[in-house]
Amino acid sequence: MMRASIFLLPLVLGGCISLLPEPPPPPRVFVLEAADVAPLSQRIDATIAVAQPTGERTIMGTDVIWRTGDELAYVAQTQWSARSEFALQNMLIHTLARQGAFSAATRAGEGRAHYEVRWDVLDFEVREDSMQARFVADVRIVASPGRRIIAQRVIEAEAPVSDRSSSIATQALARAAREGAARIGVFAAEAASADQATQQPAAN
Repeated sequence: MMRASIFLLPLVLGGCISLLPEPPPPPRVFVLEAADVAPLSQRIDATIAVAQPTGERTIMGTDVIWRTGDELAYVAQTQWSARSEFALQNMLIHTLARQGAFSAATRAGEGRAHYEVRWDVLDFEVREDSMQARFVADVRIVASPGRRIIAQRVIEAEAPVSDRSSSIATQALARAAREGAARIGVFAAEAASADQATQQPAAN
């Protein structure tokens, strides 16, 4: 009787294990990073820092967002390789560096900078109604010393989404974010150039 019980136990456990559902497949992971951009004609003898963007937690995480009307949904089994708030910050830093208008571009808090980009990401999602990947940010350029806001603009960028597949959606979102970062870089350079022009002593 004891021997039977010993041999029965593994059979019972084995049966229990076979009844468990199969684990879901791991999510597909996509990168969100800067691309090559054309250098700008401005050359500004100043450094610029980029603050971490703020925004709703749904669009600042690792999930890819699909919007239908007023409803937000996560694209199934699809994630960014890093949280959007970190990836977008890095994307903008690298975009500014590649555009070359400023002498250096860095993350806010890593050192003193003459200017800083502060921004709120308002939209970063695929829109079902227009089948467009949309990036919108409220951007402010702050000058030091004094933390003066010298310019503010809402920057928008879109990219078409030709299919409902996760890879096409994420690629379109990445293109929209890269275009948005490039436009923020142009805006920051224009704002800094104008600010520096006002600081020049008047000619006699």
